[in-house]
Amino acid sequence: MFDKPIFILQEKKANYFNMKILLFMAFLGLFVWLFNEVGVFTQDKDVIRAAIFAQLVPYALVPFFIFLIHDKIVMRKKEITVFEKPFYKYIIMSFSFLCCADICITLSFHAILLLAVPLLMAAQYKNSKKLFAFVVVLSMLMVPIITYGNYVGGIPDRNMLKGIPEEYYNDTEYKYKYLFEINPKRLIEIFTHYALPRMISVALLDYIAIVITKRNVNMINTQFVLNENVIAEKDKNSNMQRAVIEDLADIVESRDIETGEHIKRTKKYVEILCNALKEDERFKDKLNDKTIELIVRAAPLHDIGKITVSDLILLKPGKLTDEEFNQMKLHTTNGGNIIRKILKDLGNEEFLDMAYDIAIAHHEKWNGTGYPNGLKEEEIPLSARIMAIADVFDALVAERCYKKPMPTDKALEIIINDAGTHFDPSIIEVFKTVQDDFVRFSQEKL
Repeated sequence: MFDKPIFILQEKKANYFNMKILLFMAFLGLFVWLFNEVGVFTQDKDVIRAAIFAQLVPYALVPFFIFLIHDKIVMRKKEITVFEKPFYKYIIMSFSFLCCADICITLSFHAILLLAVPLLMAAQYKNSKKLFAFVVVLSMLMVPIITYGNYVGGIPDRNMLKGIPEEYYNDTEYKYKYLFEINPKRLIEIFTHYALPRMISVALLDYIAIVITKRNVNMINTQFVLNENVIAEKDKNSNMQRAVIEDLADIVESRDIETGEHIKRTKKYVEILCNALKEDERFKDKLNDKTIELIVRAAPLHDIGKITVSDLILLKPGKLTDEEFNQMKLHTTNGGNIIRKILKDLGNEEFLDMAYDIAIAHHEKWNGTGYPNGLKEEEIPLSARIMAIADVFDALVAERCYKKPMPTDKALEIIINDAGTHFDPSIIEVFKTVQDDFVRFSQEKL
């Protein structure tokens, strides 16, 4: 079933909707008055006027106050609104029945079909046994009240007045005097011929409304459960992806501690740079929160291909030979292939593509002199262009088996000067705004 916050939200929406229906019913009374004034209806004008006035006070002015004054005041205080109170639906239902009774008694008991309106209003709420019991009982009571009320206090049709002497029929004063006299036989006849058939009809409407509401609630609950299952499955896949990423990163780190720490640091650099780029006009359409999350999650896999590189090359303390460097460069394509093979069954194509792009293209250069494919400028995926800056910065400022760490100001100078050759110049412009964050994090211990 729905949890409390969702239930409260749905309850409030139903109350707002039904309050609008209540206002509509009040305006419907105005049309009854107008038609009676111009002669479409032929009821006593004073009676109709009194009935419509009685409608407008509770059904128009009170809702108007709640809509425009009370609810706004309460909302400003950030408290629960009156429309979220559990009892409010019962007030709305009571008003709707009274409004129907008012119209039916003063206009015609044939308008008793209006009792279908409260039923439809009740169907807006969560399947509540108490509410439907309230509606059913009230609708059953309203049928005889409307019938006898119309007979005694309204203007009933000629058939309902059967048995009244002719001299009384055309004289309102004498007619009402006669009607108020106890006539048990006629009262039973009216119940049998007028009230009872309509009670059966309304009871059928009640049953249909309850069945439809139960069916709709069951469908909604089923959809809710399905959505929860989908979310749970997505979370499961996401957790599997994280576990695979962490395991792969651990494999790399187990071979080379420096590379393992490099993976962790570059992930943070990528996150810092992505968040800054998102605020830039040139990149805000390309980098939303979801895309940034994918890039940051995929960043640790950028050097996964190094597990295929020989220890003699990976851990060599001196400069690599041309042949060794060519072997080292294969970690990009090998990394992409590993990602395709390992992650293909995890069910997230976006993440797979993102991780692949970063792994295979993070050594490409803006001027086309990088590897493995010699891509240039925007041929290089944006994620790889971001990764390249994080990768090079950390390579410069971190200690490696073949070099000492470079001072951060010198590393920043090299990166900024390589704008337009190695790096995307637009990204470098944004990098300048967060370079202090890069330096600050590089000096923290992992």
